Amino acid sequence: MEKDKEKFKVLFVCTGNSCRSPMAEGILKKMLEENKLDNFEVGSAGTSSLDGAFPSLFAIEVAKAQNVDLTQHRSHQLNQRILRKADLILSMSNEHLEQIRTMNEKALKKTYLLKTFPQHHPVSPPEAPAGHPSGEDLSITENENKSPDLSYIKDPIGGSMDDYNQCFWEIEKEIRRIFPELIRKAGKKNFKNQSSCC
Repeated sequence: MEKDKEKFKVLFVCTGNSCRSPMAEGILKKMLEENKLDNFEVGSAGTSSLDGAFPSLFAIEVAKAQNVDLTQHRSHQLNQRILRKADLILSMSNEHLEQIRTMNEKALKKTYLLKTFPQHHPVSPPEAPAGHPSGEDLSITENENKSPDLSYIKDPIGGSMDDYNQCFWEIEKEIRRIFPELIRKAGKKNFKNQSSCC
């Protein structure tokens, strides 16, 4: 039980918890296993999902081709308990950030867009561009369609196998990019735990 408390808990959030966030969960778990790191707990949830649903068939197939097994995944509806448990929440779009804000504004302190982590935090945005009031939360209010390549990972649901492949590679690229930072954050949590226990 004590060992579980020391794990760094990463939560991926998308809409239905049927493709993007399960793929992200599977990719990170595979990378952790390859690097023999067991101080993480990785999960995923959807802002509009039903508990217990199967992943998209295309998501399963695309992941399987990269040795990521999603067959045991079952969807989870995002809730307060899941938000409180996580140390770091990585969402796929601004829409998910807004829904997390509505559910539990305090959770935004540990929530980022996957594509902008760790540089841009939604609670403390960079200096506002000209024309915007200082301190306006641009990461939440900006229109995703203005810069889709910079802010969010497109939902492949209803798309082709190619769309799912593109989504998988985009998520994997981002997780590889942030992997050293995740390890650093996990180490920092363990250090705090060790410092406070003695």
